Amino acid sequence: MAKAITQIEQKRKSKQEERSEDLSAIINQIADNREVIQDTLIILQELHATGVLDMLKGLLRTREKVGQIAIEQINQPGMHNIIKNGMNTIGLLAEMESDQLKAMFSGLNTGLEKAAESAKTQEEVGLWGLMKSVRDPNVRTSMNTMVNFLEGMGNGLNQQKTH
Repeated sequence: MAKAITQIEQKRKSKQEERSEDLSAIINQIADNREVIQDTLIILQELHATGVLDMLKGLLRTREKVGQIAIEQINQPGMHNIIKNGMNTIGLLAEMESDQLKAMFSGLNTGLEKAAESAKTQEEVGLWGLMKSVRDPNVRTSMNTMVNFLEGMGNGLNQQKTH
């Protein structure tokens, strides 16, 4: 008959063996992610070259003071309005159709260019010139757009009054 096993010997690794295995695992991870690590190092070099890394270090070293200043600035009454206005602006942009906004900005940009050109020449338009320009299809389109805009804005303002 066999003898019962009463004592089990566990082989324990020495600290040196554990460290060796840990280093081997880290080296394997580095080898597996070589490209990512190289990209990260390039990014860090660029941040260092531009001084951003130094700014971040300074920011982290003085984070309590910076946080305190930020809280003080946010607690000013004007900041509450800025935050509310920003949120309202984001809401407005979310409601707008992108194609319509693009068309309006394109027209605005072209109009600003034309206005800048006429400001350079300092050309004055008399009453006869104004009457003549009303026959221009571009001016009529713009005036029609502005009248419709004013009508829609008035409609929106009146709806706000009733709510």
